[in-house]
Amino acid sequence: MSEYETVSGRADIFLQRNPNVPQVKYEWVWELKYCKSNAKKTEINQKRKEGLEELNQYITSNRLKNRPNLKSALLIFIGKNKYEINENDPLIFPKNTDQSAPQNVNKL
Repeated sequence: MSEYETVSGRADIFLQRNPNVPQVKYEWVWELKYCKSNAKKTEINQKRKEGLEELNQYITSNRLKNRPNLKSALLIFIGKNKYEINENDPLIFPKNTDQSAPQNVNKL
């Protein structure tokens, strides 16, 4: 589902497990952010901070907090050729993430 509504906003993508497909173990909440290809490190860090805060709000909302095997991820597109994925386990979601920490930046 896209734009899945929670009390604290709308998750960009929510991949909900289908009970008819028991081999699927996890459900996912994805937050998407976009930066220009020439974005400065501070701009990317700000998008990362915003995205992680939004994910935390979604996964702790009444609608999602009790779902077993829920995972979340932040995907930041940096221009057309790069992206960054930050995967978070809701059981150990970092409260004080160092937003300046180097992240895996991948090329498309």
